[in-house]
Amino acid sequence: MDWIICTKSFVTVVEQGSLAQAATKLNTSSSALSKRLSWLEKQLGVQLLKRTTRSLTVTDAGKLFYQRSARLLDDWQQMLAETTSTYGEVSGVLRIGAPLATGSRLLVNYLAEFIETYPKIQVELHTVTPGQLPDLNLDVFISRELTDFNSSSYIATRLFDFQPGFYAAPSYLEDKPIIENHQQLTQHNCLLFGTHGHEQEHIFENNLHLRLRGNFTTQNPEALVAAAVAGMGIILAGGNTVKRELSKGLLVPVLPELKQPISSAYAYYPKLDYNHVKTKLFIDFIKEKSNLKINKKPLINNK
Repeated sequence: MDWIICTKSFVTVVEQGSLAQAATKLNTSSSALSKRLSWLEKQLGVQLLKRTTRSLTVTDAGKLFYQRSARLLDDWQQMLAETTSTYGEVSGVLRIGAPLATGSRLLVNYLAEFIETYPKIQVELHTVTPGQLPDLNLDVFISRELTDFNSSSYIATRLFDFQPGFYAAPSYLEDKPIIENHQQLTQHNCLLFGTHGHEQEHIFENNLHLRLRGNFTTQNPEALVAAAVAGMGIILAGGNTVKRELSKGLLVPVLPELKQPISSAYAYYPKLDYNHVKTKLFIDFIKEKSNLKINKKPLINNK
């Protein structure tokens, strides 16, 4: 028996939920899989699965072994792909994690060109929670700067800058008084992002604090932008977030000189013992497309 073949068989059985489905996926027989699992359990000295004629249950030891072995098998495949790509075309799966706003409003605008440039790379885009710590199951994790991430396990590199400002649809502004200063903004309906209710305080440049109020709040960035385009109110968003709507004249800037302090998005990726060819290609591609302008803020843990 072979450790890698048997471990891969076990991982497939867990993911498929049955010997029959796993056997079909691996193009083998259920009896062959059963022998591999028995050999694996004998070598480990623990029971990984509780099997009956009708059900299959993963034991606590099996759950731990699955979590670790699934990641190791993935790293093995990645290493093979990275090594092969050194002498040929880059290939393999690139797993990207990003908050919904970044994924749906920014990355998707670039992924088509990225995949066209590297046609053998398969992209998986996963939605993560803003402020969430990096996930080892992802090749690259995009987030605002995290101060408490594990720098011994991850490399962080600055990806692009963003500076939120105010935007509204011409249809909203046409029957409203001209907005000439920030005090007048507080008298307008603001479309708010997040779960902090219909009244939120935001900080702008020069330590200006504004309390914004509105009748619509959502955690869905697509719904927020759509509401702004529909003329429901004023939106506070990054320029890249509404770039498409600005280019079509669906939204226009409101008090363009009023901006929040510049923030940065970072790409976090695991420290591994082999090169991150796909990850680095993706990071460099996004940096080029988003026209990152380096300010005084340095890169951190960048290699």
